[in-house]
Amino acid sequence: MFRQLDMWLRRIALRWWQAGFWLLWCVATLVMVLPSSELPEVDMSDKTEHLLAFFALMVLAGLAYRDRLLLPVLAAWLVAYGIAIECVQFFIPSRSFSVLDMVADAAGVLPAWWLLHQLGRA
Repeated sequence: MFRQLDMWLRRIALRWWQAGFWLLWCVATLVMVLPSSELPEVDMSDKTEHLLAFFALMVLAGLAYRDRLLLPVLAAWLVAYGIAIECVQFFIPSRSFSVLDMVADAAGVLPAWWLLHQLGRA
């Protein structure tokens, strides 16, 4: 199963995965630094939003940079990015610093790392 998926994913040029990663990164960063009053209501918990965003970022980063960076390096960079965003939110009046958001970010990165590792072994 993973072998067929890996073969299909490799047919897509790296530049498309890179464009997708940076587009999502820009949108995620914008959403995470906008005042909370400016954000649309979403019917899911804040932690679920963090988990899904960082899962998607890790999958796209792993596919986009699979030939350039090791998965642990990408994972470390994304977890550091999540921590940095929380530190920035401390200084935004309607946002707050949350260790649990950092945990949710890492919880999104880890299963994506596992999935990418399985694809790489296929």
